[in-house]
Amino acid sequence: MKVFKKKKIIDSQQYDDYWKLTVEYTDIYDMRFNNTLKIIVLFIDQNHLDTVDICSNEFSEMYKKLQNEIDSYNPKSNKASVRKSINQFIKLGFVKPFLKGYHKLCKRFLNVTDHYEKSSLFTKIFYENASLSSSVKTDKTNIKEINFLLKTLAYKPDQILTKNDIIALMVTPNISRISKGYLTKDELDRQYAYSKKIKFENKKYNQITYLFKFLNYVPNIHASKDSGVSFINPNEVKIDTKRDPILYGLLKKDLKAESTRIYGDTVCYLKKVHQKGLICSHIKDSAVCLNEGKIDEAYDYYNTLFLAPDVDSYFDTYSISFDDNGKMLINSFERHDFDYVKSLSKYSLDKIILTPERLKYLQWHRSKFEEKLLRDKKFFGNKILGSN
Repeated sequence: MKVFKKKKIIDSQQYDDYWKLTVEYTDIYDMRFNNTLKIIVLFIDQNHLDTVDICSNEFSEMYKKLQNEIDSYNPKSNKASVRKSINQFIKLGFVKPFLKGYHKLCKRFLNVTDHYEKSSLFTKIFYENASLSSSVKTDKTNIKEINFLLKTLAYKPDQILTKNDIIALMVTPNISRISKGYLTKDELDRQYAYSKKIKFENKKYNQITYLFKFLNYVPNIHASKDSGVSFINPNEVKIDTKRDPILYGLLKKDLKAESTRIYGDTVCYLKKVHQKGLICSHIKDSAVCLNEGKIDEAYDYYNTLFLAPDVDSYFDTYSISFDDNGKMLINSFERHDFDYVKSLSKYSLDKIILTPERLKYLQWHRSKFEEKLLRDKKFFGNKILGSN
């Protein structure tokens, strides 16, 4: 009897350790999704929860108070559903465990009404920050299940994760201990066999469904329980580079959407014409952003401009820049290219794309342009000609 009891406890512990995507609201455009999140964010700010000891009675009372506020907004049959509605925002990456704060894009998500932009912001938060094993009282943010899943997809020979593969991943605990960062096909098959033993699919059908639903918000991903999870354009996925293929794909998608919204097509933001080979040109170098640990800046589409290759070659090397009105600034000391570059100065960036976010990045770019201008001035000792 003792042996049987011990084995039963171990099996139960293994079963309890799975990817827990319990959600109360599955539609990110639903008013209840937005309002519940807003209540949590306001509560965190007003009560300075980042300073409250999580082991104290004060925190317990604050947590009860938050549950009551959410319940009064949208009454539930029991407090378990209320707690689920709070925990879902931690699992999806919006709110930090122990209510210690929230994602930097959270308030922007709350304030936008455009469905495309809201979806884009959700994708960034979900991909960067989702931690399905975390909750109000559990911090497992070091475990990034979505990143693990996508890396498994990229390394799978056929680059398709079937529903069975997704189930196999969901019953794989302690993924942070898997140094290679993904499961092989044999490992997926073995984990799926284990899931059948514990009847995981029958018991956690809803959670499997939720995961497929939210995966469709990830750029370049198609997910359905019938056809599985796959990359829409596999050629865009390059795992062995410093650049994150998912976030970069989202950046390009956002920039294309902006260009189409403003100009009706993807065009060079300087010449205002569509042409092949347009470059998604960073204003503040992505390598600099990543070295500074500012991942959000590296993949912020406001930190980019669509430029023709010839324009990008000068912009990327700080031979040209733009002032806050979109007027081109030219390094007149680069004599070998001056006439050609000067011919580009008849163009300018439109005010509509010079958002406050872009102007911040352009200020950084101008500082690099001015540094280069001073170096060239000292080297050549010529008079500054400026630009028209």
